[in-house]
Amino acid sequence: MSKTLPIQQVQFRGERDRFLTEGGGGSKLPKWVNEENIRANILRVNAHIAELEHVFEKRDETSLPILTIVDINKEATAKSHRFAIHSMVDVNKKRNVLGTTDVGKLLVKIDTRTDLKAIAEKFNPENKNLSKNLQKGLAAVANITKYVPIIDTSIESAEVLKVQLADYLNSEMNLRSKRLLLNFCSKNNVEVEELNYASELRLFKLKNISRENAGELVGMDGVLSVRKMPTIEFQAAPEPEDSEIEIMLPQDGQDYPIVGLLDSGVTDIEYMRPWLLKEENVADLLPDEIDKRHGTAVASIINYGDFLEKRDLTQCGPCKILSCIINGQTRIYENELVMNIQQAVGRHSDVKVWNLSQGINAQIEDNRFSDLAVALDSLQKQYNILICKSAGNIDNPADTSQSFRLNKGADSVMSLVVGSIAHAKTTERDAEENDRSPFSRIGPGVENHTKPDLVHYGGNWDTHISAFSIYGRQFCMCSGTSFSTPRIASLAANIQYRLGVPFNPLLIRAILIHNAFYPSNIAKSTDNFKYEMGFGLPATLDNILLNDSDESTMIFCHTMDKGIDVQSLDFPFPKSMVDDEGYYYGDITVTLAVDPVLIASQGSEYCQSQVDVYLETFTEVDHADLSQSSMMRNEERMSKDSANVLNDLYYKKAAFKAEKANERILIEKGNKYQPIKKYHVSLSDMTPSNKRNILQQEKKWALKLVGLYRQAAEVSRELDGIDISQKVVLIVTIKDPKKRGVIYNECKNLLAIRGYAHNDIEIRNTIQIENSASENL
Repeated sequence: MSKTLPIQQVQFRGERDRFLTEGGGGSKLPKWVNEENIRANILRVNAHIAELEHVFEKRDETSLPILTIVDINKEATAKSHRFAIHSMVDVNKKRNVLGTTDVGKLLVKIDTRTDLKAIAEKFNPENKNLSKNLQKGLAAVANITKYVPIIDTSIESAEVLKVQLADYLNSEMNLRSKRLLLNFCSKNNVEVEELNYASELRLFKLKNISRENAGELVGMDGVLSVRKMPTIEFQAAPEPEDSEIEIMLPQDGQDYPIVGLLDSGVTDIEYMRPWLLKEENVADLLPDEIDKRHGTAVASIINYGDFLEKRDLTQCGPCKILSCIINGQTRIYENELVMNIQQAVGRHSDVKVWNLSQGINAQIEDNRFSDLAVALDSLQKQYNILICKSAGNIDNPADTSQSFRLNKGADSVMSLVVGSIAHAKTTERDAEENDRSPFSRIGPGVENHTKPDLVHYGGNWDTHISAFSIYGRQFCMCSGTSFSTPRIASLAANIQYRLGVPFNPLLIRAILIHNAFYPSNIAKSTDNFKYEMGFGLPATLDNILLNDSDESTMIFCHTMDKGIDVQSLDFPFPKSMVDDEGYYYGDITVTLAVDPVLIASQGSEYCQSQVDVYLETFTEVDHADLSQSSMMRNEERMSKDSANVLNDLYYKKAAFKAEKANERILIEKGNKYQPIKKYHVSLSDMTPSNKRNILQQEKKWALKLVGLYRQAAEVSRELDGIDISQKVVLIVTIKDPKKRGVIYNECKNLLAIRGYAHNDIEIRNTIQIENSASENL
């Protein structure tokens, strides 16, 4: 059935759907808060406090604070225990917890011997009548040791280094640590440059430094790490074959989607000339340093991708392209790449979709977001843009001893990170069609984030995709995530153009991920699909933006403020979708995209906020007596039999292993602080007993959004006045597998009856172009 019906933009109903966050938990201490743990921790911590005392004895009063690592009991890492932990070290009304360095490890400053003594007093074994908060803190803090800076082991003389200084959350201390570094560099004839990746990252580039001097840096106050500056090497594309594709020409007076291309430049060939808005040599390269082969190939896929492959892979119209040269034949350092990207975006803040098919040939870490990722996130938040970023390539897929994890930069939280799947198979070494390309790097991202986000066709090991060369001819000799990424960039720009609404990068990300699926011909576990393909391959453009009569898609754009959640108690699930046994049925897809609070100094806890979504059934609305409990703040609430249909425990195990991957149940399990969450369930796959309890036709439906914040975000709000509200985009699609042709209108009518403000999302007409013979296409 063709899709011709507009999807619905829906608003929550103000006070009616407002649900104040309520207190939880009880006063009972956890089991790990026991005398054995407390005694062992006191003994261990006191031994190291004595060592820290000796460190202070060797320092003068003008020195910077000592940096320490506080190890947290592995059972005490939940946010609910952080207040007790912070109170053990935030002595004398000071803010000593600076951030996290790894899971269960806090970076803590100690200013003076007086502060150290105040901390030691809390660990005094003679203390009696301990408060519950102090008991929890003593059981949670397993150790306090002097921080040891990270240094790359293979640093050679004259290498360019990247030094990170601690953010003391104090401008005077930050200035003192900066002066200390600058004085060191001046004394040792080291070139130094302060870098601007993101506001919370204190990074410096050091050049012409000896190995001995690099070793001295490690002992300097305030230094967190000394690493080799990563380099970026752009790929070149191979030589051409002939092409029979006709040239597309823009029509006079017609506007088009725009993509900013951060690459090596686009050659002035007849296929691309009419579509280039302009080209800027942002990197200030000399003519003989510029090699436009890679950028030309990427640009050609943005506009001619379907024609080059002779298949409707995206159904996108052509885009106007702003080409920004950020690298060429020469190798550049990471800081130069960041600066070039910042300049390109800053000069053209009106361009909202950018393609970045380049990165660092170094793999991400498990518990630390890369500096490049943080820089890309900061840029996207600052300018309200979307960067489509390649996942990275494996140089030799046959070498299984190496890491296949994503390249640094592809751990960007705000970017759409793109992997590659195979478009065809012609040799034994090739992957099966629609399977992961052998060279495409895989996730998960840092802290188990789903990365890559999406995949598209970027070639195979031996069988390559087609693009245009700098000579204006077609070639079929390139493969890589560089060439899958522009297909996603084209889709993103075309979706924005067709929607015709103010640009919302969160909405574009949500729409693409909501309409992505795993190829049905590939058999592997759902976890492997997520690691290799993220949320999957997006549908073509016309199948993304419209509904048919057997489905209804609702899009909610909302801002979550701390302390205020959403509880919509009469969500419009179609009453007609009840089977012959009296149970609700239907296929439901839910995608939640969040613009989270990001704090770079928090290490593995970089993502400081999240939102959970629940789609629940319940019997009736209960009315609580608020005077009976200090925990309760809302009179109306669901009855105690409420159940979340997005909970995997309610479904048959076989439903997670369906033969066709695109028909499987997909549920996010146990991963907190994920900026994107997607669920796909078929109610008919629920177990019989759960159907009886959850899906009886008398049940009502509710939709809930619940916000959650980490400790550092809440402290920043209270002490620094930082806004920690979260923008969210929620997309819900309900499909009738019986195809009775009534669901679209039924959902739309229920929205009106139940008081939801909603409107059709109007889609702009198809892009008009001409071919080289001046015929309209």
